[in-house]
Amino acid sequence: MKNKQLVALMLLAMKVTAVQIALSVILMYSVYASPSKAQTMLDKKVTLNADKKELKKIIADIQGQTGVRFIFSASAIGTERIISFNVKDQKLSVFLQQIFLPLHIGYKVVEDQLLLYNTDNTPADKEGYISGTVKSNKGEFLPGVTIQLKNINASALTDGAGRFELKKVPAGTYTMSISSVGFIGKEQPVTVSEGPVNLAIELTEDVLQLSGVVVTGGNPKKKIESSVAITTVSNKDIETRAPLNATDLLKAIPGLTVESTGGDGPGNVWVRGFPQQGGYIFLGIMEDGLPVVPTGFNSIPSADQYYKTDLTIKGVEAIRGGNAAILLSNTPGAVVNNLSYTGGDRQYGKVKVTSGMSQSLYRVDFNTGGHLSDNVKYNIGGFYRTDKGVVPPSYTANQGGQIKGNMTFDFKNRNGFIRVYGKYLNDKVQWMLPSYYAYDGSGKPKPLNGYDLFSQSMATPDTKWSYTDAGGTLHNYDMADGIHTKLGSGGFQFNYTTDNGWTINNNFRYQSASTAYTVGIPVGASQWNGTSTYYHSDGKAAAMKAGDYIVSTYAIGQQNKDKQIIDYLDFKKKINKHSLTLGAGLYQFNVNNGPNYNFFFFQEMKEHGRRLLSSPSGDGMIALSVASLIGNTRTLSAYATDEITLNDRWRLDVGFRLDNDNIDGKRPYYGKDASGNPDPTVAASTTIAGYTAYTQSNTNWAASLGMNYKISNALAMFARATRAYNAPNISDYNATQFDPAAIKKRPVYLGEVGVKYAEGPLSLFASASYSAIKNVSLTIAVPTASAGLQSLLSFGSTRTYSAEYEISYRPVKNLGFRLTGTLQDSRYTDYKASTNTNSAVLAEMGDTTYSFTGKKTERVPALNTELSVTYDLKGFNLNLSANYIGSRFTAPSDSYKLPAYVTMRAGAGYDISKKINVRVWADNLLNTRTLTEGDVRGDQFRNFSTVTKGSAMAGRTILPRSFWASLSYEF
Repeated sequence: MKNKQLVALMLLAMKVTAVQIALSVILMYSVYASPSKAQTMLDKKVTLNADKKELKKIIADIQGQTGVRFIFSASAIGTERIISFNVKDQKLSVFLQQIFLPLHIGYKVVEDQLLLYNTDNTPADKEGYISGTVKSNKGEFLPGVTIQLKNINASALTDGAGRFELKKVPAGTYTMSISSVGFIGKEQPVTVSEGPVNLAIELTEDVLQLSGVVVTGGNPKKKIESSVAITTVSNKDIETRAPLNATDLLKAIPGLTVESTGGDGPGNVWVRGFPQQGGYIFLGIMEDGLPVVPTGFNSIPSADQYYKTDLTIKGVEAIRGGNAAILLSNTPGAVVNNLSYTGGDRQYGKVKVTSGMSQSLYRVDFNTGGHLSDNVKYNIGGFYRTDKGVVPPSYTANQGGQIKGNMTFDFKNRNGFIRVYGKYLNDKVQWMLPSYYAYDGSGKPKPLNGYDLFSQSMATPDTKWSYTDAGGTLHNYDMADGIHTKLGSGGFQFNYTTDNGWTINNNFRYQSASTAYTVGIPVGASQWNGTSTYYHSDGKAAAMKAGDYIVSTYAIGQQNKDKQIIDYLDFKKKINKHSLTLGAGLYQFNVNNGPNYNFFFFQEMKEHGRRLLSSPSGDGMIALSVASLIGNTRTLSAYATDEITLNDRWRLDVGFRLDNDNIDGKRPYYGKDASGNPDPTVAASTTIAGYTAYTQSNTNWAASLGMNYKISNALAMFARATRAYNAPNISDYNATQFDPAAIKKRPVYLGEVGVKYAEGPLSLFASASYSAIKNVSLTIAVPTASAGLQSLLSFGSTRTYSAEYEISYRPVKNLGFRLTGTLQDSRYTDYKASTNTNSAVLAEMGDTTYSFTGKKTERVPALNTELSVTYDLKGFNLNLSANYIGSRFTAPSDSYKLPAYVTMRAGAGYDISKKINVRVWADNLLNTRTLTEGDVRGDQFRNFSTVTKGSAMAGRTILPRSFWASLSYEF
C-alpha cells in the first residue's frame, strides 16, 4: 500500500511539473500551430448534459468524447466551479465560445492540444457591462441559467448563487434571452452605455415542461419541438397529486378516462373513446422504455399490478395518440413511460413515512443514489406498506412492497454506458368489485336494507376454503390474499456512440411473475324466502329476518404465471438534417396459468356479511369449472423513424412499425365425441379432459406522419396522421369453443392537430383529434329467465372527436392555476348484435337483431376536466383541485345514464427545513357519493321504467373521503 501511495505522489509531482513546463514552452511556440489540424480539432462534435457539474469533470468528458487533449492551470481557470448546460452534436469551437468564453476561459490551439487560459486579467473598467441575478417565481436563486444577448457573441451562465456577468459589452440596445430547463424562457430589452447595468430577473416555473427534453420515442427533443401530444408528470407533480395508486396517477393525463375505483386492485382506462369492458386494452405501460406486460389485456393480467409508483420514479412521460403505435406493438391509444432515477454526480436521497389517517395505512418509501466513482453511478429504492383499506374489509386489504435498483457504468471515453437494473415486487392488494345498492333511477348509490356500498365492504370474513380436485390434489384458497403478485426482473441497457456518429442502444429485460387471484364477485341478490335455513361456517344457524338479502357470489381461484423476455435494439444517427432510427425487437410472453377454478357461494348482504351454507357442515363453496391458459406468444418487431429538420421552424417526422405475432398454445376441452375426438361443444366442468395444440400467426403494421412548426421559441403547432392496429391476444385464441370467424382485423385511424405555447405566466398544450377503430370484438351480457346470464358475441366500430388541453397560468408570483381535461364525442358507427349467436337467448327472445349504431360508447363522459390551484409562501405549499366527470351511459343501448359528479382533493405542505417536509392531504374532500359503474350486465335489454325503485342493483362507487399525512427527509 505504501509503495502505491509513493508512486501516486511521484506521478502527481511529475504531472504538475510537466504542466508548468508545457505552459511555458507552448506559449512560446503556439504561433506555429497548423491551421488545418486546428480546424479539424475544433470541428469535432460534443454532446453533454451537465447538471450542476464541476468544470474539471466537464473537461474530462470532452477529452473522452473528442480525444482532444487540454492543458491548463486548474487554479487559473477555476476548475472547481460548478455549472449546468445541455448541448447536443455541437462543434467544439461553438461549445468553447458559448460555454467557456462567458466563464472568462479563452482557448488556443497548440499542435494537437488545446490551451485553456484565464481571460479576465483586467478588472471591469468604465466600458458597459451587464450583471445581475436570476430567481424563480418562488424566490429561489437559480444556477445554470443561460443568458444571451441576441446578434452578438455574448453569453453567460449563472453561478451557484444565481449571479451572472457580461463584460465589455458595446453600447447599444439589445434583446436579452434568458432560459433554463424547467422554467419558461423569456426575452427582455436591455440598454447598455458606459457603466454597469444591474438586472434582477425572475423566471416562472414551466409547469407543463414545454422546454423540457422528452426521451420517450425517437431522439430526445424538447416538447415544444415535437409533433406528438405529450404529457409529462414530474416527481414534484406526483408528490403534489399524491395518487392513491398507480392507476390514480393516470388521471393527470388528458385523453384518458380513468376509473380507479378498484382500489389498489386493477383499474380501468379508456383511451380516446375506444370501446372496452375495462382494463388497459389500448394503453401501453412501460418502465424505463420497456413494457411491463403486453398491451391488450383486460384485468387479468393487469398492467398496474406489474409496476408501482414510489420515490424511485423520476417522472412520467405519456405519448398520446398516433406515435404510440410506433413505439410499442399493439398500442394505438397511448404509451405511459415511468422513468426511474439512475444516479448522479452527487449523493442524494429521500425517506418518506406516510399514514392513511382514515384507514390505518402505514407506508415507508425510500430512494437514494449517487456515484461510486467518476464512471459508476447507482440508484436504489422502494417501499413497504400495510393498509386496512379506504373501505376496510375484515382483513388487511393491501400489504407488501418492492425494491428496485440500477447501476450505470460509463465508458472512459464518455461515448456511452452500460446500465444493469433489477426489481423484486411482492405485493398483495384487494380488488374492490361491484356490490349492491337501492336503485332509484338517480345513478347514486343509496343504502339497501342497511348496507351502504359507498362506505361498507361486503367482503366476507370467511375467507378460507379448500378443494380437492378429481386427481386428489388439495387446493387451499384465502380471499384475504386478494391479488398477490410476486415478480422478479433484471436486465441491462447498452448505449454507445461510435466514432462515425451511430448510437447503438440495446435494452434487455427478463421478468418472471406469479400472481394468485382469490376474489369474490357478487353476481345476484334476492330477498330471503322466509323458509330456507342457512348456516355459518361454524355450523351455527344464521339469524334471518324478512327483507334480508342473500347474495350469489362467484369466487375465482387462479394461479397465473408468466415469463417475459424483451429485447429492443436501436441504431440512431444524425445525418445532415435527418435523425434516423432503425430498430428491431423481440418480445416473448410465456404463460402457464392454472388450474383456474371458479366457485359459487351465498353470503349475507351486510357489512362483512358471512358466508351462508345450506347445511351445518361443509364450507359452502361449490366448484363450478376449471380453466387454464397455456401458451407462448412471440412478437418480432421492426421499426424505423426519421425526424427531418427542414429548417429552424419546420420539423417533419415519419415512422413505420411491423409486428409479427406467433402464438403456440394448448386449448383445453371438457369432453369427447363418439369417435373419441375432442368435442369443444361440451360445456366447461371441474375436469379438463385434455388439450388441443394450436398455432396462430398474424402480422400487423402501423405508420405515422407528423409535422411541427415552431413559430417562435414560445409558440409551436403540430399535426399528425396515423394508421395503427389492435390485435387479439392469447386469451382470445384460448377459448374452448374458439371460432376463427370471431377474429377480424382491427385497423385504427387517428388524426390530430395541436398548439403549444409558453411565455411569461401562461403555458398551453392543446390538441384536437379524430380516432376510429374497426371490428372490435364485443361481448354483450343478456339476462335470461331459464339460463341465467348469457353472452352474445358481436363486432363494433367507433369514431371519436376529442379536444385535449393542459393550461397553466400564474397571475402572481405565489399563485398558480392548472386546467387539464378532455372534451369528446365517442359513438358507434357500426354495431349490431343478433340473438341467433346464442341458442339460449334465441329460444327466449326469438331471432332478433339489436342495433346500437349511433349510440354513445359506454362509460366515456363527454367532459372530463380538472382545475387545480397551488399557492406557495416561503415554506408553505397549499393545493386544491376539483375534478368534473360528465354523465355517461353504462351500455351501448344508452338505457342507463350515470350522472355527472365533482370530486375535490386538497393538500398542504410545510418545509420545516431544507431537508424536512411535512404534508397532509384529503381525497374526495366533499365525500361525493356516485357510481362509476352501473348495472352493466345486461342493462341494454332491460326496461328501467319497469324496475321497482328500491330493488337491488349492482354497481361500483368511487371511494369515500380519506385523510393522509407524510413526513419526508431529503438529503
